Amino acid sequence: MTQENKELALAQAELRDLQRTILALRQELEAAHTQTDIRLRAAEAAYNAESSQLKKTVSALRDELEQSFAERERAVHQATIANHNDINQLKATIASLRNSLEAAHIDRDSCINQTLSAASAEIAQLHETIRALRVQLET
Repeated sequence: MTQENKELALAQAELRDLQRTILALRQELEAAHTQTDIRLRAAEAAYNAESSQLKKTVSALRDELEQSFAERERAVHQATIANHNDINQLKATIASLRNSLEAAHIDRDSCINQTLSAASAEIAQLHETIRALRVQLET
């Protein structure tokens, strides 16, 4: 074989090796792309699952918070009503005690007036007795 044929055979062999290398690299690249797509889909599925779970958790927490607010509002409303009733009862008690106190004052004033009247009458009677006794002494 001639030198040119040897060089041509070597060039063809090198070309085949390069084509095989390109084919092998292309297959590896496609396999890497496939693996990347698989990992990407798996990551996307995990993200979607986690996102869905977080949305459910947020919704449940929101519902629980709204229920808590509603219960708190009910409790505040009931406490307000109970306080209002207590205040009304206390006002009624105060009015009753005030009436009783005023009646006691009136009774006391009446007793004082009666006592003063009786004392005045007794004093007047004693003065009259003193005058009568003076008149008897003088005569």
